[in-house]
Parts: sequence; structure tokens; C-alpha cells
Amino acid sequence: MELFFFTTIYLSYFFLFVAMICGIVKFKKLRDTEKWYTYYLIYTFLIEGAVTVSVDFLHATATDHIYPFYIGGVFFILTFLYLKKLNFQKIWLYLMPVLGLVYLVAQLFLNDLNHDYVKVISNIIIFGFAGLALLQEIRKTESDNRFLLADAFIFLYYAVSAFIFILHNKLGNMLISHAYLVWGINNILTCVLYSSFIYTFLRLKK
Repeated sequence: MELFFFTTIYLSYFFLFVAMICGIVKFKKLRDTEKWYTYYLIYTFLIEGAVTVSVDFLHATATDHIYPFYIGGVFFILTFLYLKKLNFQKIWLYLMPVLGLVYLVAQLFLNDLNHDYVKVISNIIIFGFAGLALLQEIRKTESDNRFLLADAFIFLYYAVSAFIFILHNKLGNMLISHAYLVWGINNILTCVLYSSFIYTFLRLKK
């Protein structure tokens, strides 16, 4: 299971890198709201890169200090993206993403803050907005559904990921092989998610 875990995690890094490059190449063809998908991929790649460099090259024994930036940053980007797509009032357009920034500040002063609970809540909010966006896009013409597939897999990934993180606190009591299996499944889901971005970017024509 250890081999399965490390194979899937490096595969997810590969698909993330390819998706990010595709997003950058197609950036000029994206509408203003759609550009936030590329921002999401770039930010996620930078976070994953920071973790990899810290562990593999700097031999860090813990990367907990990076974790809150992943949670808060992704929450900020994706909630802002979906609030724009859903045409929410401007007050919500800024209020919800700012919660991500508030979390980043709060975690500097609250040492006992449980980041896994925050991750679960943020994931629930994200897949909720993604689900609403999907319902809205299904009613539109096909020409407007350019990121329908990507939104569908964002919805799927963050829904399943929320469940996985609920189990996160119990992983320490599980056999290491079971933990590797659970996180390996999560890595496969990220591979599928990033592949949906690659497919979406490559089929854009205008």
C-alpha cells in the first residue's frame, strides 16, 4: 500500500502540473470568471511544491505551518469563483472569500485550532457552491457549459474529501496500510479532478 500511495501522489502532482500549464497556455481564451480556475491550479501547485521541497529537499519532519495556507487560500479562490458564477450580490462576493483570510490570521493566534474541522467545513461550503453552479450550468446552452465537467469533478472531489477528512483524526489509530489506502484513493480523485481540467482546457476553442 505504501507503493500505491506514493505512486498516486506523484501522479497527482504530474496531472496538476500539466493542468496548470494548460491553464496558463489557454489563459487569454478564458473569460474573467474562468481565469480563477487557473489561479486555483497555480496556487495548489505552489502549495504542493512547497510541501514537496520541505520534505524531500529540506528534510522537514512536519509541514503543519503550510496546511492552513492551503485551506484558506483554496477556500478564498473557489468561493470567489463560484459566487461570481452564481451572480451573488457583491457583499457575498467579498464576505465569503474573506473568511478564508480571517482563518489564516486567526490560526496565528489560536494554537488549539483544529485545522481538520476547518477543512471539512470549507470543503462542505465549496461543494455546496459547486453543486449550485452545476444546476445553473445545466440549464444553460452547451456553449456556456465550458467548465461543466470541471465543476462536476470539483463537486465530487470536495464532497468525498470532506468525508475523508472526517476520518482524518482516526487515521492515527488505523493500520498504516489502511491509511495509505485511504489517502491513495484521495490522490486518485485529485488525478481525475486535474484530468478534467486538462480535458476542458484542451477543448476550448474561443
